[in-house]
Amino acid sequence: MVRYADDFVVFCESKEDAEAVIGVLNGWLAERGLALSEEKTRIVHLRTGFDFLGWNIRHYPVKSTRTGYKLLIKPSKQAIREIKTKLRHEWIRLRGGNVRAVLRTLNPIIRGWANYHRIGVASKVFYDLDAWMFRREVRFVRHTHPHQSAHWQRQRYWGRLNPRRSRDRWVFGDTQTGYYLLEFRWFNIRRHAMVKGTFSSDDPTLRKYWVRRMAEKSNDLPRARQRVARVQNHICPLCGESIHNGEEIHEHHLYGRQSDDIILVHLYCHQQVHSRNRERADAQIA
Repeated sequence: MVRYADDFVVFCESKEDAEAVIGVLNGWLAERGLALSEEKTRIVHLRTGFDFLGWNIRHYPVKSTRTGYKLLIKPSKQAIREIKTKLRHEWIRLRGGNVRAVLRTLNPIIRGWANYHRIGVASKVFYDLDAWMFRREVRFVRHTHPHQSAHWQRQRYWGRLNPRRSRDRWVFGDTQTGYYLLEFRWFNIRRHAMVKGTFSSDDPTLRKYWVRRMAEKSNDLPRARQRVARVQNHICPLCGESIHNGEEIHEHHLYGRQSDDIILVHLYCHQQVHSRNRERADAQIA
Protein backbone atom coordinates (compact mmCIF):
# COMPACT_ATOMS: atom_id res chain seq x y z
CA MET A 1 0.00 0.00 0.00
CA VAL A 2 1.20 3.51 -0.87
CA ARG A 3 -0.54 6.31 1.04
CA TYR A 4 -0.46 10.09 1.10
CA ALA A 5 -2.94 11.74 3.50
CA ASP A 6 -6.33 10.15 2.64
CA ASP A 7 -5.33 9.00 -0.86
CA PHE A 8 -3.82 5.55 -1.25
CA VAL A 9 -3.12 2.80 -3.75
CA VAL A 10 -3.05 -0.93 -2.98
CA PHE A 11 -1.02 -3.16 -5.31
CA CYS A 12 -2.24 -6.74 -5.56
CA GLU A 13 -1.16 -9.87 -7.42
CA SER A 14 -4.58 -10.60 -8.91
CA LYS A 15 -8.01 -9.09 -9.49
CA GLU A 16 -9.45 -11.47 -6.90
CA ASP A 17 -7.00 -10.17 -4.30
CA ALA A 18 -7.95 -6.57 -5.17
CA GLU A 19 -11.65 -7.32 -4.72
CA ALA A 20 -10.91 -8.95 -1.36
CA VAL A 21 -8.88 -5.90 -0.26
CA ILE A 22 -11.82 -3.59 -1.04
CA GLY A 23 -13.99 -5.71 1.25
CA VAL A 24 -11.41 -5.55 4.04
CA LEU A 25 -11.04 -1.78 3.67
CA ASN A 26 -14.81 -1.20 3.66
CA GLY A 27 -15.13 -3.14 6.91
CA TRP A 28 -12.20 -1.34 8.58
CA LEU A 29 -13.46 2.09 7.54
CA ALA A 30 -17.10 1.38 8.48
CA GLU A 31 -16.04 0.77 12.10
CA ARG A 32 -14.70 4.34 12.11
CA GLY A 33 -17.68 5.98 10.43
CA LEU A 34 -15.88 6.26 7.09
CA ALA A 35 -16.31 4.80 3.62
CA LEU A 36 -14.41 4.46 0.37
CA SER A 37 -15.38 6.91 -2.35
CA GLU A 38 -17.26 4.92 -5.01
CA GLU A 39 -16.31 7.52 -7.61
CA LYS A 40 -12.57 7.28 -6.96
CA THR A 41 -12.25 3.60 -6.07
CA ARG A 42 -11.49 1.31 -9.01
CA ILE A 43 -9.51 -1.76 -9.96
CA VAL A 44 -7.11 -1.40 -12.90
CA HIS A 45 -4.32 -3.48 -14.36
CA LEU A 46 -0.84 -1.97 -14.33
CA ARG A 47 -0.69 -2.42 -18.10
CA THR A 48 -3.61 0.04 -18.31
CA GLY A 49 -2.02 2.34 -15.77
CA PHE A 50 -3.47 4.92 -13.40
CA ASP A 51 -2.81 8.42 -12.09
CA PHE A 52 -1.80 9.12 -8.49
CA LEU A 53 -0.55 12.38 -6.94
CA GLY A 54 0.35 13.91 -10.28
CA TRP A 55 2.01 10.77 -11.61
CA ASN A 56 1.01 8.14 -14.13
CA ILE A 57 2.06 4.64 -13.08
CA ARG A 58 2.02 2.04 -15.84
CA HIS A 59 3.67 -1.14 -17.14
CA TYR A 60 5.08 -0.71 -20.66
CA PRO A 61 6.05 -3.63 -22.93
CA VAL A 62 9.85 -3.94 -23.17
CA LYS A 63 11.44 -6.98 -24.82
CA SER A 64 14.77 -6.69 -22.98
CA THR A 65 13.31 -7.39 -19.51
CA ARG A 66 12.68 -10.80 -17.94
CA THR A 67 8.92 -10.20 -17.66
CA GLY A 68 8.57 -8.37 -20.97
CA TYR A 69 7.34 -5.24 -19.16
CA LYS A 70 8.89 -2.27 -17.39
CA LEU A 71 7.24 -0.01 -14.82
CA LEU A 72 7.52 3.68 -15.71
CA ILE A 73 6.35 6.50 -13.45
CA LYS A 74 5.82 9.68 -15.46
CA PRO A 75 4.16 13.04 -14.82
CA SER A 76 0.48 12.53 -15.58
CA LYS A 77 -1.22 14.23 -18.52
CA GLN A 78 -3.50 16.02 -16.08
CA ALA A 79 -0.50 17.35 -14.11
CA ILE A 80 1.04 18.63 -17.35
CA ARG A 81 -2.23 20.32 -18.36
CA GLU A 82 -2.52 21.93 -14.94
CA ILE A 83 1.03 23.37 -14.94
CA LYS A 84 0.50 24.73 -18.46
CA THR A 85 -2.79 26.31 -17.41
CA LYS A 86 -1.16 27.89 -14.36
CA LEU A 87 1.79 29.24 -16.32
CA ARG A 88 -0.44 30.47 -19.16
CA HIS A 89 -2.60 32.36 -16.68
CA GLU A 90 0.48 34.06 -15.21
CA TRP A 91 1.88 34.95 -18.66
CA ILE A 92 -1.42 36.60 -19.57
CA ARG A 93 -1.74 38.35 -16.20
CA LEU A 94 1.81 39.71 -16.50
CA ARG A 95 1.30 40.95 -20.05
CA GLY A 96 2.38 44.58 -20.21
CA GLY A 97 4.59 44.24 -17.13
CA ASN A 98 8.38 44.20 -16.99
CA VAL A 99 10.51 41.12 -17.35
CA ARG A 100 11.65 41.16 -13.72
CA ALA A 101 8.05 40.69 -12.56
CA VAL A 102 7.83 37.69 -14.90
CA LEU A 103 10.96 36.12 -13.40
CA ARG A 104 9.83 36.70 -9.80
CA THR A 105 6.47 35.08 -10.51
CA LEU A 106 7.37 32.16 -12.77
CA ASN A 107 10.67 30.93 -11.32
CA PRO A 108 9.15 29.62 -8.04
CA ILE A 109 6.43 27.82 -10.02
CA ILE A 110 8.95 26.19 -12.36
CA ARG A 111 11.30 25.26 -9.51
CA GLY A 112 8.54 23.69 -7.42
CA TRP A 113 7.03 21.62 -10.25
CA ALA A 114 10.40 20.45 -11.57
CA ASN A 115 11.69 19.46 -8.13
CA TYR A 116 8.53 17.45 -7.47
CA HIS A 117 8.65 15.57 -10.78
CA ARG A 118 12.42 15.16 -11.17
CA ILE A 119 12.34 11.84 -9.29
CA GLY A 120 10.40 10.12 -12.09
CA VAL A 121 10.71 9.58 -15.83
CA ALA A 122 10.36 13.24 -16.68
CA SER A 123 13.19 14.26 -19.05
CA LYS A 124 11.03 14.32 -22.19
CA VAL A 125 8.25 16.18 -20.39
CA PHE A 126 10.76 18.78 -19.17
CA TYR A 127 12.07 19.37 -22.70
CA ASP A 128 8.52 19.62 -24.08
CA LEU A 129 7.57 22.15 -21.39
CA ASP A 130 10.64 24.25 -22.21
CA ALA A 131 9.65 24.31 -25.88
CA TRP A 132 6.13 25.37 -24.86
CA MET A 133 7.56 28.06 -22.56
CA PHE A 134 9.73 29.44 -25.36
CA ARG A 135 6.63 30.04 -27.45
CA ARG A 136 5.04 31.87 -24.51
CA GLU A 137 8.19 33.98 -24.14
CA VAL A 138 8.04 34.98 -27.81
CA ARG A 139 4.37 35.96 -27.46
CA PHE A 140 5.13 38.05 -24.39
CA VAL A 141 7.99 39.92 -26.08
CA ARG A 142 6.06 40.55 -29.31
CA HIS A 143 3.12 41.90 -27.32
CA THR A 144 5.41 44.11 -25.22
CA HIS A 145 7.41 45.46 -28.19
CA PRO A 146 5.23 45.09 -31.31
CA HIS A 147 7.21 47.66 -33.32
CA GLN A 148 10.70 46.34 -32.60
CA SER A 149 12.53 43.95 -34.93
CA ALA A 150 13.10 40.29 -34.11
CA HIS A 151 16.83 40.99 -33.82
CA TRP A 152 16.22 43.78 -31.28
CA GLN A 153 13.89 41.56 -29.28
CA ARG A 154 16.44 38.73 -29.21
CA GLN A 155 19.24 41.05 -28.08
CA ARG A 156 17.01 42.48 -25.34
CA TYR A 157 15.53 39.28 -23.87
CA TRP A 158 17.63 36.22 -24.80
CA GLY A 159 21.26 35.28 -24.39
CA ARG A 160 23.78 33.19 -22.44
CA LEU A 161 22.36 34.45 -19.14
CA ASN A 162 22.91 31.34 -17.03
CA PRO A 163 26.65 31.24 -16.18
CA ARG A 164 26.41 27.50 -15.45
CA ARG A 165 24.82 26.79 -18.85
CA SER A 166 27.14 28.69 -21.19
CA ARG A 167 26.07 26.62 -24.21
CA ASP A 168 22.46 27.76 -23.87
CA ARG A 169 22.23 30.83 -26.09
CA TRP A 170 18.45 31.29 -25.81
CA VAL A 171 17.96 31.80 -22.09
CA PHE A 172 15.10 34.23 -21.46
CA GLY A 173 15.53 37.02 -18.93
CA ASP A 174 16.69 40.53 -18.20
CA THR A 175 19.93 41.06 -20.15
CA GLN A 176 20.60 44.28 -18.23
CA THR A 177 20.73 42.64 -14.80
CA GLY A 178 21.56 39.08 -15.83
CA TYR A 179 18.51 37.59 -14.10
CA TYR A 180 16.97 34.76 -16.09
CA LEU A 181 14.01 32.41 -16.30
CA LEU A 182 14.61 28.85 -15.14
CA GLU A 183 14.16 25.96 -17.55
CA PHE A 184 12.66 22.62 -16.58
CA ARG A 185 15.41 20.58 -18.26
CA TRP A 186 18.04 22.16 -15.98
CA PHE A 187 16.66 20.06 -13.12
CA ASN A 188 18.50 16.77 -13.43
CA ILE A 189 16.55 13.59 -12.79
CA ARG A 190 17.28 12.39 -9.25
CA ARG A 191 15.68 9.12 -8.25
CA HIS A 192 14.00 8.85 -4.88
CA ALA A 193 16.16 6.87 -2.44
CA MET A 194 14.18 4.23 -0.59
CA VAL A 195 14.51 4.01 3.19
CA LYS A 196 16.96 1.27 4.13
CA GLY A 197 15.33 -1.92 5.36
CA THR A 198 13.17 -1.29 8.39
CA PHE A 199 14.94 1.91 9.47
CA SER A 200 12.56 3.93 11.65
CA SER A 201 12.73 7.68 12.20
CA ASP A 202 11.80 6.98 15.83
CA ASP A 203 14.98 4.97 16.45
CA PRO A 204 17.45 7.26 18.31
CA THR A 205 20.43 5.21 17.09
CA LEU A 206 19.55 6.13 13.49
CA ARG A 207 19.37 9.89 14.06
CA LYS A 208 22.42 10.62 11.86
CA TYR A 209 20.91 8.61 8.99
CA TRP A 210 17.63 10.54 9.13
CA VAL A 211 19.33 13.94 9.51
CA ARG A 212 21.47 13.20 6.43
CA ARG A 213 18.43 11.99 4.50
CA MET A 214 16.41 15.08 5.40
CA ALA A 215 19.36 17.34 4.55
CA GLU A 216 19.26 16.10 0.95
CA LYS A 217 15.86 17.76 0.58
CA SER A 218 17.57 21.14 0.85
CA ASN A 219 18.74 20.61 -2.74
CA ASP A 220 15.19 21.54 -3.77
CA LEU A 221 15.57 25.04 -2.30
CA PRO A 222 16.99 28.04 -4.18
CA ARG A 223 20.80 28.09 -3.97
CA ALA A 224 20.93 31.00 -1.49
CA ARG A 225 18.47 29.24 0.82
CA GLN A 226 20.49 26.02 0.64
CA ARG A 227 23.35 27.87 2.34
CA VAL A 228 21.01 29.12 5.07
CA ALA A 229 19.71 25.57 5.62
CA ARG A 230 23.26 24.23 5.98
CA VAL A 231 24.15 26.93 8.53
CA GLN A 232 21.05 25.91 10.53
CA ASN A 233 22.05 22.24 10.20
CA HIS A 234 18.65 21.78 8.48
CA ILE A 235 16.86 22.40 11.78
CA CYS A 236 14.08 24.92 12.46
CA PRO A 237 15.58 27.16 15.21
CA LEU A 238 12.13 27.82 16.68
CA CYS A 239 10.97 24.26 17.35
CA GLY A 240 14.16 22.21 17.01
CA GLU A 241 12.72 19.84 14.40
CA SER A 242 13.94 19.24 10.85
CA ILE A 243 12.83 22.01 8.48
CA HIS A 244 12.00 19.23 6.00
CA ASN A 245 9.14 17.65 7.94
CA GLY A 246 6.65 18.26 5.12
CA GLU A 247 5.45 21.62 6.39
CA GLU A 248 5.79 24.74 4.26
CA ILE A 249 9.11 26.55 4.80
CA HIS A 250 9.12 30.31 5.42
CA GLU A 251 11.87 32.92 5.66
CA HIS A 252 11.94 34.82 8.96
CA HIS A 253 13.73 38.18 8.93
CA LEU A 254 15.49 38.55 12.25
CA TYR A 255 15.64 42.35 12.24
CA GLY A 256 12.64 43.42 10.17
CA ARG A 257 11.69 42.85 6.56
CA GLN A 258 14.47 45.11 5.28
CA SER A 259 17.10 42.95 6.96
CA ASP A 260 19.15 40.42 5.00
CA ASP A 261 19.62 38.27 8.14
CA ILE A 262 17.11 35.47 7.76
CA ILE A 263 16.44 32.00 9.11
CA LEU A 264 14.30 29.24 7.63
CA VAL A 265 11.36 28.19 9.79
CA HIS A 266 8.15 26.21 9.50
CA LEU A 267 4.98 28.04 8.49
CA TYR A 268 3.29 27.40 11.85
CA CYS A 269 6.41 28.45 13.79
CA HIS A 270 6.56 31.65 11.73
CA GLN A 271 2.93 32.41 12.48
CA GLN A 272 3.53 31.91 16.20
CA VAL A 273 6.46 34.36 16.22
CA HIS A 274 4.45 37.13 14.57
CA SER A 275 1.45 36.39 16.78
CA ARG A 276 3.60 36.86 19.92
CA ASN A 277 5.09 40.05 18.46
CA ARG A 278 1.61 41.47 17.85
CA GLU A 279 0.53 40.58 21.38
CA ARG A 280 3.57 42.37 22.86
CA ALA A 281 2.92 45.42 20.68
CA ASP A 282 -0.75 45.51 21.75
CA ALA A 283 0.27 45.22 25.42
CA GLN A 284 2.67 48.16 25.10
CA ILE A 285 -0.02 50.31 23.49
CA ALA A 286 -2.50 49.41 26.22
